[in-house]
Amino acid sequence: GMVTALMEGINLITLLLLWLPLPIYGKFIVTGPTDAVIAIVGEDVTLGCQVTPSLPINNMVVRWLKADLGSAVYMYRNGEDDTATQDPEYRGRTQLFKNELTKGNISLKIKNTRVFDEGKYRCSVDDETKFEETVVELKVGGLGRKHWIQIEGNNKQGIQLICESNGWFPKPKLMWTSADGQNLTAQSEINYHRDTQGLLTVQSSVTVTKDSTNSFKCLIQNNLLKKEQEATIQIAGDFFPAVSGWLVVLCLILGLFIIVLILGIIWTVRKHKCIKELESDKSIKQYDQWKSLIESDWAKISEYKVNVTLDAKTANPTLEISQDQKNVRLIQKERNVHDNEERLISWESVLGSEKFTSGSHYWEVEVVGNRQWNVGVAMESVERKEDIHLVPSGKVWTIGRADNQFQANSEEKFDIPVYEIPKKIGVYLGYDTGTVSFYSANTKSHLYSFTGFKFTEKLHPFFSTAHCNKWLRIWSVQD
Repeated sequence: GMVTALMEGINLITLLLLWLPLPIYGKFIVTGPTDAVIAIVGEDVTLGCQVTPSLPINNMVVRWLKADLGSAVYMYRNGEDDTATQDPEYRGRTQLFKNELTKGNISLKIKNTRVFDEGKYRCSVDDETKFEETVVELKVGGLGRKHWIQIEGNNKQGIQLICESNGWFPKPKLMWTSADGQNLTAQSEINYHRDTQGLLTVQSSVTVTKDSTNSFKCLIQNNLLKKEQEATIQIAGDFFPAVSGWLVVLCLILGLFIIVLILGIIWTVRKHKCIKELESDKSIKQYDQWKSLIESDWAKISEYKVNVTLDAKTANPTLEISQDQKNVRLIQKERNVHDNEERLISWESVLGSEKFTSGSHYWEVEVVGNRQWNVGVAMESVERKEDIHLVPSGKVWTIGRADNQFQANSEEKFDIPVYEIPKKIGVYLGYDTGTVSFYSANTKSHLYSFTGFKFTEKLHPFFSTAHCNKWLRIWSVQD
């Protein structure tokens, strides 16, 4: 009986020893999160990975690999980072938490997350006797920016609205609704464009009619990030096309004709009154300039057409210049270019190659589709590295567009009334008379003039664009 009791005691002790969690060198497991890790473009993210039990990592090789890469995302060997085999896209963007290594924490931090970081990563540990690994999935999301709606035009069916936003990933869901709760998405068109960073621009158009509301909303959702953005537009009832009989249409046309006729008479009277006032006071230095400007006709301006090209040496690193040096656009990523003395750093701008020191000159710039631009002239001595103001005291004479606002960049900002969005801007430089005038070339109408200046140095054509991937195009004389 005594022997039996002794044997039972030994068996019990053996079982207890087997269950004790003794850390034995060469025996470990590697674990990571079971769900995918979600990151936002431009922010930092941590991919969790843990060695159990905690072992001296200094004697082990820690590898982070990605399925679609031939080289390592990150490697830790002999107690230090091993960058020799690291993929260049991750160099300088990855690190371990060194103060957590003794606790078995081999999680990887990725800085400034990009769309192309998305995928499955393998976290592995190798101590020459045993190899263990786990898979960690990373999903990347981009939440859009610059979200806006604009009225594109109207037709018999109603008014066409455009909604656009960029910087999305993965493909977002776009929805149109009216203030009374109607879902208009089914009758809309939606297009997606991918930029060089893998982010998506979404653009949608829908035609709306004034049934019970004149307020409409464009909602864009990122299902991965569980976030959304929206823009709302309120349309004045007068914008909607008439839907009544021919008599109403006839009255409307007649009313518009009368208004145009009255406005024309008022403008003519004011023009001649302005000239008479200027003629009566020859001390006003601007007399000759205003008179020539008011009485000039389109054919005369067109006689001064010149060919203008872009000087790539002056282009801001964020601008791309076409091979024929006639087109410029803003791109997502800065170009790797030499920062020479001529290059403009403070604004997304570029100068023309031409230098004007006398005479009259005229050129045209196509701006259709671009909602953020400035065009005009600048002195050769304009500040190129520090911040400048696009005003005459900053040696720049320009007008510009910021979304739906058109402004003359005078010392005190002047809002330019625009009845039809200009598709092409005409720039006229009268060097000897100190005049810079701007025209809507498609409607042959005057927009604004700077007058009364005395130019003493070389003037260059000036171009600036802050609307990503939208070109500004300089027209040639033969066009």
